Amino acid sequence: MNSWSAIFWLLVLVIIFYVGFKVVPIYYRGMIGIRAVCQENADIYHKYGQGYITTNIAESLEDMGIPPDKRQFGITKGKDAVYVSIYYHDRANFEDYYVKDFEFNYQCEGVLKSVYE
Repeated sequence: MNSWSAIFWLLVLVIIFYVGFKVVPIYYRGMIGIRAVCQENADIYHKYGQGYITTNIAESLEDMGIPPDKRQFGITKGKDAVYVSIYYHDRANFEDYYVKDFEFNYQCEGVLKSVYE
């Protein structure tokens, strides 16, 4: 009886690690990664401009492991602020038995001038 219990808990741990291995990277990129890239680029927009920011966002997302076909981003200038939005979607496939889609969308705001009068 004791060996069946050990096998059961070992199987539960293996399943938890397998699911975590598939899902945690997606959540990390979606919850923490795109927020950091968004806020960083919104904050430096006033210093470098739109061309640099567009390139920097694309490179940062690529370095993070988000390919171009799974992301969209936009830069919008307002009267006193710049708005950067990043959309990321990914899919976790568990051996074609269960497929879960994830979508993350984040928008942040930065200033257009570093010194206000």
